[in-house]
Amino acid sequence: MTAPKQCRREHDEKASRHVSEKRCTNQPPRGDKSCLLAQKNFGKQIAAAVEGTHYSVDHIYGIACQETAYFWLRLIDKLSAEDVCARCVLDASGDAPNTTRKAFPTDTKAFRNEYGNERTDPLIEEEANKTRVLRGYSRKNWVYKGYGLFQYDLQFIRVDPDFFFQKQWYCFDACLERVMRELRGTWARHGNIFEAIRAYNGAGHRAAVYAQNESRIRALPET
Repeated sequence: MTAPKQCRREHDEKASRHVSEKRCTNQPPRGDKSCLLAQKNFGKQIAAAVEGTHYSVDHIYGIACQETAYFWLRLIDKLSAEDVCARCVLDASGDAPNTTRKAFPTDTKAFRNEYGNERTDPLIEEEANKTRVLRGYSRKNWVYKGYGLFQYDLQFIRVDPDFFFQKQWYCFDACLERVMRELRGTWARHGNIFEAIRAYNGAGHRAAVYAQNESRIRALPET
């Protein structure tokens, strides 16, 4: 299946996703190469997406850094921005050793049982293993759980199957639409930036650390 024409961690575990109540600006977090890359390639789309919301472009840059910068910072001089988005197939929780996962699919077996080989195998061979090889890892028979720059979770496949089966994460605009949808929902439930970003990641201590880390990314001094 081809991607839309217009868009063409072993950390194999999920890193918790995470903000603090802070000034809202339309400047990227200063001094961070990954955030500056996001501004250069996707700044206009992000600025348009946050307009009229309680979030700033800084928040979106910070979430991108938290979610996937560990993977693509070393690739930004080798791959196009579009290819970076495509290869952000990460998070092997539930399958990687010493990891567990509560949300569906809890592991590759659970996914295969529901969707069959025809839909499972392409996500493994054409996507997960392609990224693993790029990272210097051996191939595995694992369905990965996070897709795109903001790691839209595979648990949403039951309500948003086209994003995964039609490879919509290859397109940044599709990824941005999903992260903003989630953030609008967490804001509606919490009415507080820190809590909204923590809820975007999940719950508990790790999600709070995620939110704190996102705040630190945005507070980096100008270099």
